[in-house]
Amino acid sequence: MKIIKIFALLGLSVCSLFGHAQINKQIQVRSELSSPIILEGTPETNYLKVSLSGQNIDSKKRVPINLAIVIDKSGSMSGQRIEKAREAAILAVNMLNENDTLSIVAYDSEARVIVPATKVDNKLRIIGLINENIYAEGGTALFAGLSKGIKQVENQLTKDKVNRIILLSDGQANIGPSSVDELSQLAIIAAKKNIAITTLGIGSDYNELLMSSIASYSDGNHVFVNNSADLENVFVHEFNDLMSAIAQDVVITIQLKNGVKPVRLLGRDGVIKGNEITVKMNQLFSNQEKYVLLEVIPDKGKVGQEKTLAQVDLKYDNLLENKTENETQVVRISYTKDKKMVDDAIHQDVIVETELQKVALENEKALELYNQGKRDEAQQLLRENGEALKAISAQSPTMSMSDKERIENQARKNKTLAESVQKPDFSKTLTEEQFQLKQSAIKK
Repeated sequence: MKIIKIFALLGLSVCSLFGHAQINKQIQVRSELSSPIILEGTPETNYLKVSLSGQNIDSKKRVPINLAIVIDKSGSMSGQRIEKAREAAILAVNMLNENDTLSIVAYDSEARVIVPATKVDNKLRIIGLINENIYAEGGTALFAGLSKGIKQVENQLTKDKVNRIILLSDGQANIGPSSVDELSQLAIIAAKKNIAITTLGIGSDYNELLMSSIASYSDGNHVFVNNSADLENVFVHEFNDLMSAIAQDVVITIQLKNGVKPVRLLGRDGVIKGNEITVKMNQLFSNQEKYVLLEVIPDKGKVGQEKTLAQVDLKYDNLLENKTENETQVVRISYTKDKKMVDDAIHQDVIVETELQKVALENEKALELYNQGKRDEAQQLLRENGEALKAISAQSPTMSMSDKERIENQARKNKTLAESVQKPDFSKTLTEEQFQLKQSAIKK
């Protein structure tokens, strides 16, 4: 009987060790626990990672883009900043083609549509309008500008396009609704329409909390552009992502079974309602992994037992085939009294991402300390977080090279951040780093 149990458990462990992965044409989905085998009667904290990996695609098959560029042309943008903003907008025009849709909104004390949503089939005309109308003056009606940008994208909104807004600003919103909550609500409205917003904060005077919140709530991107001369490079990077989009309107629903307790989501935000967890992602790109990380406490079990811990349901719009895809995966957990079997089954890659997201939470505390004027304490905490990551790497001889590199790379970033606490742009740099880390995205 004992032999039967051992073989049964070995069979289960093989299934659990490799997680539940399924490959389709464009997206590989993988649902796995950090510890798929646990000790009998001692359920401890476990981590469920659901990852979506976009496969490499032929760039000639890219999906049409429906883009609005919303440009701050307030007085503070005068000089090089407005010149570089114009050049970046013109670069965008030249990177798009006749299958794409572009609109351009400019705002100062009020917002105005410079180029209504239109096919990019007359580039000279669009460039002429940019040169004629993008000049610096007035205040910063950011809410009005973003509202008009959302309306322009909405006018051409379809499921077979990548719907995106790029928002540029160098200052504080000071006309119309201007609080983080009010602008975040606008981002939430955009997200519900499957419109992602990338925010580019230029210089040292913009509100990084406001700009990063807009990007976060709409599942876009946030970049701190310290030098406006770098604006074109930032645009190129953003366009490379847009042109590799393969899926959007991604909804992941995790249904935990009775006896399993959800603790918290790490990294990405979502909704935990009872034992059901829902997380949305706006877009997924090729050669990119995005993941959801859920902390759970499993149910108790007996040696040799295997239980279903969760059902994961995934729904997304396949942009390349223009259809909605669904997939369901089941996550199981098994029980043993063999500690070595437990240790051998651990998924190091899940542990690594868990530790990185925990560091993101600790770095947020450092940012709070900094904003309270406690710079020395913020510096110390950033150093400690970096040293903790280095220790994890040193104590894990079986860790893969790629996982080790991710851990050590973040440790180096923390060291650099700690050394830059006294610099005037520290808050913006840390906010951008935090945003990227919490996005739970890995470039392949």
